[in-house]
Amino acid sequence: MWKNTLKAIGFLAVFLLLFSWINNILEFKHEDGIAQMEMFYEQKENTVDVLCLGSSHVFANIDPAILEEDYGIAAYDLAGSMQPMWNTYYSFREALKYQKPSLVILDVFRLTEGFTYSKESKVVKNTYGMKLSLNKIKSIMESVEQEEDVLRHVFGIATYHDRYYELGEKDFQGGIVKDRSYKGYYPLLEVQAQKKPQVSHIEDTLSIEEKTKKYFYKILELAQEQDIPVLLINAPYCVTEDDKRVFNELERLLQAGVPGKVAYLDFNKHYKEMGLDFSMDFADSEHLNKEGAKKMNKYLGRYLEEHYDF
Repeated sequence: MWKNTLKAIGFLAVFLLLFSWINNILEFKHEDGIAQMEMFYEQKENTVDVLCLGSSHVFANIDPAILEEDYGIAAYDLAGSMQPMWNTYYSFREALKYQKPSLVILDVFRLTEGFTYSKESKVVKNTYGMKLSLNKIKSIMESVEQEEDVLRHVFGIATYHDRYYELGEKDFQGGIVKDRSYKGYYPLLEVQAQKKPQVSHIEDTLSIEEKTKKYFYKILELAQEQDIPVLLINAPYCVTEDDKRVFNELERLLQAGVPGKVAYLDFNKHYKEMGLDFSMDFADSEHLNKEGAKKMNKYLGRYLEEHYDF
């Protein structure tokens, strides 16, 4: 009887090891959301002073290395591609299990979005890096319209089990390729000239989509509960007229009063002070390249030094 039991245990152990190995190879290795979350778990507890939340406007623009080396500020970019506010909220809740930041930086670009559910690729990038938890499940539930899709995303292998035909070198390297990133930052190296936006004449407002607004307030309320101040930022990009109307609405809400200790820094009002060159400092219309990010982070570092005590 003992022999049969030991055989069964041995078979189960081999099966689990084999399953884990296959799963590690097949799982998505996206460096614009999944990597940021997976690397976050690798940080030592309570070593992040500034937690940076949001979309690609965070991980492509905020460089924790500059903030650390030049200003002594320990920051981390916990962000994902096209991340809606509900994913940001649950990522924030998850982060608080491991870190006690002195400041939260939240990029407000996704307030301009009008969708209430996410495309599948964005569900993957903004939830698959999370450990299995209630936060992950709720984040997925808010992201998908069809209830039957929840379990498929919670146990991701049901989504990526057949991607063997597209496997590449990095799939066999033991996880996310991290040689290009540092603490969530993913520099863009392209150079693409842009036309400086001219939207200062726009004074009317455009409403923020209700679900997005709800989770924006939940983020602020959670920060207030934890006694963490929030710095809202709007990273440099080619702002459209409708985007400007949404940001006008945001400023109206801030003036009326929002939960917690909240400040707002719109980098799109400080191009000259940063010394941004629209012919050289952008990777595309929505993101700075590595050189442009250096200029933004110098400005951000000075702002943090002047307004916060870490």
